[in-house]
Amino acid sequence: MSSRLSYVWLATRRGLGAGAAAGLLRAFGSPEAVFAADRAALTTAKDCPLRKVQVDALCDKNTDEAERIVAHCAKDGIQIITLGDSAYPDRLRAIENPPVVLYVRGRWPDFDVTPGIAVVGTREATPYGLQTAEHIGSALGKAGFITVSGMALGNDGAAHRGALRAGGLTVAVLAGGVDVCYPPQHRGLMGDILLSGAIVSEYPPGTEPRGEHYHDRNRIISGLSVAAVIVEAPGYRSGALITARAALDQGRDVYAVPGALDAPQSAACNELIEKGEAALLRSPEALVRTYSGLLHAPAAPYRAPRPAWRTAGPKPASRPTKPEPKPSAQPAPPPCGTLPDSLSGDERRIAELVQQGVGTPEDLIAGCGLPAPRVMSLITMLEMDGILRREKGRLVMGRQ
Repeated sequence: MSSRLSYVWLATRRGLGAGAAAGLLRAFGSPEAVFAADRAALTTAKDCPLRKVQVDALCDKNTDEAERIVAHCAKDGIQIITLGDSAYPDRLRAIENPPVVLYVRGRWPDFDVTPGIAVVGTREATPYGLQTAEHIGSALGKAGFITVSGMALGNDGAAHRGALRAGGLTVAVLAGGVDVCYPPQHRGLMGDILLSGAIVSEYPPGTEPRGEHYHDRNRIISGLSVAAVIVEAPGYRSGALITARAALDQGRDVYAVPGALDAPQSAACNELIEKGEAALLRSPEALVRTYSGLLHAPAAPYRAPRPAWRTAGPKPASRPTKPEPKPSAQPAPPPCGTLPDSLSGDERRIAELVQQGVGTPEDLIAGCGLPAPRVMSLITMLEMDGILRREKGRLVMGRQ
């Protein structure tokens, strides 16, 4: 039996749960070994106590359901990512009860290269909450992060839309199958997410969302992310608060957006801040600054379609062939302002390139030798500080 089929078989054992499945994999070493184990071995598995109903489910070696799921996914272009695959995010793998299998539609990003940040909230969102969630998603998308949410009505949907409008990556985690759109009002949003991001679930295709699935879904939202932002939450039964609790249990950073003292939708957010369980989020720029250092270079470094500069010194050499080259005899233009001493080395490198006339993100990526996500994050931070600004589609110095 193939490894993928054995993982799907294990994930479909009734009454087992992700935590017990992860324990079995630790105890036996592989899903094939779990499949081969008899009742005696399962009953005495070290550090993995099982109930009788779970042992009975594992003693059922019928693979028909797993084979149907694998065939369905192959037919409909649904990717199966197992706990043993390299595409499985390391942060999610490290939680106490990681999903054994992820079903994915769309373009699955590399979470180990591009960090995810969860942005969640209530379905009964206020106009303030919707605007805030969209603003956070937009800022994260523009800076190169993955916005992770649950595609629910209200704050979740607004966060997804903000990331999409900024041209960023976003991933929606569902409580049902990835081929089941819920809520149905978000069919258009689901289609937009699939164009540039991904829809993911631990439940096989065709699974209808159920109430008990949402608690499990929320641990995946936080598990994929380096931090979780709670935009609005009316009370401690809120799904957003379940995500916050899961994030805290997983050792993730938690932020909450403050609201008016008498705003019901902000009651739980304000209480999280008051108890010190969540940091007060004043603006999404704080997230960009805090986590920009996690934007690592991909295994295959980005290369722009045009020839790249070679940066041998503190300033790049003059740009190679271009349709309308500038006279090479002319020295580089003098800086149009003194750069603040507080800039990091990478920030200074970007700003100096812009001073020399490099005006597009693509050219900056080619000229500085840094990975694309890192460059986009640096541009965002320099814009926030007023050092750079955009003029007619090009980056220019903001302080003359």
